Amino acid sequence: MDLTPSLPVMEARRRKGEALLQGRRLVLCSSSWPLLVSQVCVLQRGPQVLGACTTEDEGLTLVLRHRPELLICQDRLDQGNGVRLIHRCKAEHPELRTLLIVQEPQRFAWKQVLHLGIDAACCATQLGRGVVLKALENLEQGGCFIDPALRCTACEAQLQLTGREQQVLEGLQRCESSKQQAKRLGLRLSTVKGYQRQLYNKLGAHCSTQAVLLGLQNGLLQAD
Repeated sequence: MDLTPSLPVMEARRRKGEALLQGRRLVLCSSSWPLLVSQVCVLQRGPQVLGACTTEDEGLTLVLRHRPELLICQDRLDQGNGVRLIHRCKAEHPELRTLLIVQEPQRFAWKQVLHLGIDAACCATQLGRGVVLKALENLEQGGCFIDPALRCTACEAQLQLTGREQQVLEGLQRCESSKQQAKRLGLRLSTVKGYQRQLYNKLGAHCSTQAVLLGLQNGLLQAD
């Protein structure tokens, strides 16, 4: 695809984005080191880039240290993930504004973005088409933004649980132990633990806390 005819439009978008970010205190977190370097170089003339990193824990450390106005991160990081990073950062720094670049749209539950602290979310496949500029414009006005492409993909690829798996997940959200769930559901303890293993496998979770967070992200649970 020859993008040469689009170069003036792309440059105009870049300048508008730079103007919106002018003077803003910013932290970047990305799984791609080359992309991170290019972002830092491009943004040098606009916002004040306080830190850049590739992992969840490093991102949290930078946010707590510098208290930026805006965090821009990807959902997939070298270690950890951007959704959990945003959730953790908002708990410590509620005034922080956040922009998430979603590389795995099939796992993104857009209905839960406010609960998770995501102020704006853009699909990675739509970058370069003005979607980030729209997100920044909405953030500047104090609003939120969800890329329409994310809503379509999330609806098409929504994770499906069995009835029992859903009951177990809801029990985990209520902080019920395996024994408590077995008693409530009238099942053997070993059976409940089997459903938990199935649930963890489907969600890609390693513990109950992560399962609940992923359940919220995928729209399988309602926020309290």
